[in-house]
Formats: sequence, C-alpha cells, structure tokens
Amino acid sequence: MLEILRKECKNSRDVNLQSHAAYVTNSIIAHILFSKKFTSEEFHQKYEKNFLDALKVFVGKNHIVIGNILKFLLTFSPSMRIANKAKCVLQKCVNDIVTEHLTRFDPTHPKDYIDYYLLQRRELLKNGSEGSFTINRLRANSLNLFMEGTETVSFTANHLLTQLTKYLEAQKKIQQELDGIVGKERLPSWADRVKLPYLEATIQELYRLATPFNLSTMYSNFKETTIEKYTIPERSSIIFNLDPGNFDPEIFPNPRDFDPTRFLSADGKKMKQDGPFPFGIGGLCNSWRNNSSESEGIFVSGISR
Repeated sequence: MLEILRKECKNSRDVNLQSHAAYVTNSIIAHILFSKKFTSEEFHQKYEKNFLDALKVFVGKNHIVIGNILKFLLTFSPSMRIANKAKCVLQKCVNDIVTEHLTRFDPTHPKDYIDYYLLQRRELLKNGSEGSFTINRLRANSLNLFMEGTETVSFTANHLLTQLTKYLEAQKKIQQELDGIVGKERLPSWADRVKLPYLEATIQELYRLATPFNLSTMYSNFKETTIEKYTIPERSSIIFNLDPGNFDPEIFPNPRDFDPTRFLSADGKKMKQDGPFPFGIGGLCNSWRNNSSESEGIFVSGISR
C-alpha cells in the first residue's frame, strides 16, 4: 500500500488513502475469516461502494433507531434504503462463502474463523446440542466482522490522519520518535508501540478530540443491574454519547485543546497506566475494538513514517 501511495504522490495525483486502507484491512479480515483474499479489482469494483454506503448508517444517528420505526426508515428513507441494499450485497457475499465452507469443511485441517466455528459446533452436537453455535449465528458473526472491520478501521485511520494534519508540531515529534526507535530501514511493527509513547498518546488524543463516531454501538445487559441508583432492566438497549466523557473538564483539563501529553507520564517516556482514557479504548472494551485500535495505530505510524 505504501509503495502505491508513493507512486501516486510522485505522479501528483490525488490520493484516496481510505480506499487503499480499506483494501488492506479487508485483505487481513478476509484471510482470518475465510482464508480468502479478494483481488484489488474485485474489491474496489464490487464491494467498496457497498461498504461505504453501509457505513453511512453508523456515522450518522440512524443506527440508534430500533423497533418498528427502523422498518419504516428502511422502506421510506432514501439513505437507509441505500444502506440496506448495500448490506444485502455484502450479506450475500458472506452467505455464499459460509455455504462453500459447509460443503468442503475438513475437521482435520481447520484454517480460518469459519472452520474453527464449525469445529466447535461439531463438538457441541456430539453432546446433543449446538447451543448458540448455529449456522445463522455464524453468518451473522461473519457479516458483522466483515463489515465493521473493513470500513470502520480504514475510515477511522483516514479521519485521524486528516485531523493530524492540523498539528505540525505533533507530526514532527512523531517523526522524531519513529526515526529514533524504528529507523528508516523498516516499517513499524506491533511490538514497537510500547516504545512509541508519543505516537500512542497522539492517537488517543485524536480519538478523544476528533472521533468520527459520537455515539457508541448498541450494547445490552444480560440481567437487570443498578449503576449509581439507576436501574437498567434486563436486555435494555444501551447507547453511549461519547462527547460528555471525552470533553469533561474534570477528566481532561482544557478539553478543547489538542494535548497528547495528558496521556503521558511526567517525564514523557511512557503512557499513564491508570488513565484517563478516551471513552471506548480503555481496558474494559471488547477485543475486536482493541484490535481495531491497534490496526489504526499501525496505519497511522506507517503513513507518518
């Protein structure tokens, strides 16, 4: 991807970073899920627009709509109709791949997420019940990971890099840190991140100050619970407004200012281990979200280099 970007920049062409990042991300996700990689032409011509159309629902506020009104919007809202059509295209793609796996499944040679899911399902069936490991759940899980991983990672990385262009001094410090730790002969690796505290702090500050998603995804609780005298009934739909936490002056002094050092130790040599953290990327968030954050960090560090 970096070589393609260099060539496009040398040719004085406008560079669509998100498009390239989406393909790279999708290649990784498709390999993990399906042991498959789409060609560049196949991805850009057949799937990329559908990913972007589906993403519009999550960037906006329509994704908080549930119940009968959602069915109404899917029928009469032009943007929701487009998003629903895009989801159907991606759903067919995933369903076809799952069906193919079902016909050629070899329990002695599992290769990807679907194979290991089917392997676990096979073991459960030996005991008389598949439990929650249904084929419909497999299709839904695969679609969610396929959709959410591809465009949200590339969209967020592109957005963070765009925001970073506003802060020249931060760019210079990141470059100096990368040159000192990584050098110019290789790309940053996953293991390098703990040695790049200013880069990590900058990414967290960008998440806090300029996250492209102001509302969280939808969560639910398995049983009734009480938090600070508020009772949350079982199976409630829970959505978080991220701004009040990310811009709380008691947690983040001068919250409208860009200041990566708020996440660093006093000597600036390591990240604070006890927070504060931008809402959504702390220690209690889910593993897929953690992996997404890590992937976005690799993109940002690679491009910054």
